[in-house]
Amino acid sequence: MRPYQVYDHWAQDVAFLRSLGLPPYLQVYNEPNLPPEWDGQTVDQAIYLSHLIPAVREVYEAGGFVGLQHIDLDWTRTMLQTLKAEGMDYVFDRLFFVPHPYGANHPPDFTADLNGVLSFLEYARVFEEEIGFVPVMIAGEGGWRLGETADVNYPPITEELHRDYHVAVFDWFRNGQLSNGDPLPDYLFAFCPWLISDAFDPAAWYDSASGNRQLTIAAVEAIPEFERRFSWQADNLP
Repeated sequence: MRPYQVYDHWAQDVAFLRSLGLPPYLQVYNEPNLPPEWDGQTVDQAIYLSHLIPAVREVYEAGGFVGLQHIDLDWTRTMLQTLKAEGMDYVFDRLFFVPHPYGANHPPDFTADLNGVLSFLEYARVFEEEIGFVPVMIAGEGGWRLGETADVNYPPITEELHRDYHVAVFDWFRNGQLSNGDPLPDYLFAFCPWLISDAFDPAAWYDSASGNRQLTIAAVEAIPEFERRFSWQADNLP
């Protein structure tokens, strides 16, 4: 769903998820500040917000969990301020956020800017400042792409780094500690790397023209089974 489009079936989608016995987590819109999401039209924050408000209201009133998504801190802050100005702070009790923490070719402990997998921490700060708490976060995209060379100060992403860096992220949930040494926040529920399978995207772990990310796949398969623990549990380690 593009940010310039109006969608009339949010409530129907919530009902469909509930009919399947699934928690009705529903993200409304995606990366609205990026030109590709506007299909050649001018990026217009006001238009996006005019569509976001009724979408959020419809998902919430249908009993769904409202998923917000941004990759820009200022747009995130403006979105939250707009919801408050519209008197919609009541939706915050069923809110979740979908960060896209890509790592570029930075290591997992990189925090110098937003081009790192720990960038969700900066979005958490915005939520804390604007609404007083950090909602559940589910990283809907993120991780590393094979061959990435965005920062000349760091090596390109090789098969070995792709493996090691992704395993480091999954170990957050196993060991209860982020790569920068901080405790794993309770609000971070999941990290979904881009991309599991796609014939046309070389970043795909399976089925792409560049072949499978076999080193990464084998390393993830080798991670021992574990149960993620939260801070309120007596034993927060596996």
